[in-house]
Amino acid sequence: MMNGVRLGVFAAMSVDGYLADSEDGLDFLAQVERQDEDYGYMAFASRVKGYVVGRRTFDIVSGLCGGQFPHEGKWPCFVLTRTPSNHASTDTLTYGTVDDLPGWLANHVSVNSEEDVVWCDGGGQALAALAGHIDEWTISVIPTLLGSGIPLFPEGRPPQALESVGAMTFDSGLVQMRFQTKPQP
Repeated sequence: MMNGVRLGVFAAMSVDGYLADSEDGLDFLAQVERQDEDYGYMAFASRVKGYVVGRRTFDIVSGLCGGQFPHEGKWPCFVLTRTPSNHASTDTLTYGTVDDLPGWLANHVSVNSEEDVVWCDGGGQALAALAGHIDEWTISVIPTLLGSGIPLFPEGRPPQALESVGAMTFDSGLVQMRFQTKPQP
């Protein structure tokens, strides 16, 4: 939790822990696509009040979508970056560092319920920067081994105790696990 706001992850990875292949490719996700299955995305998205994404993921996803970031305008978006951006911040899109995030949350995110969440997305570096602040994790495991790529959890992140709050299997072979951060004693 950061500034009284729940932070949550909704991500997919290969069995060996990669969220993209070594060329930033996401083609492996297609093997579980089903016309009538969203794997809980809409239920999760209905609770989202803001979106935090790593700069690299922002650039890759924007490139895949013709230069337009698909979540801009749905929720206030914060792009985590360590280097200055050549893009100007707007009312719905802000660029900044982890140190800027608490102020952005206070000024841009309105939480009405304890179920409301800010979606934290991106590669392991973005999630590592938020280590210790993530409250809930929804991780979908795709039944494939990539062998290499962009890890969801890079080496060197601090340990964090989690407790399971559920798991589901789907006909596509996808296994979805849900965790919440275990309260510190």
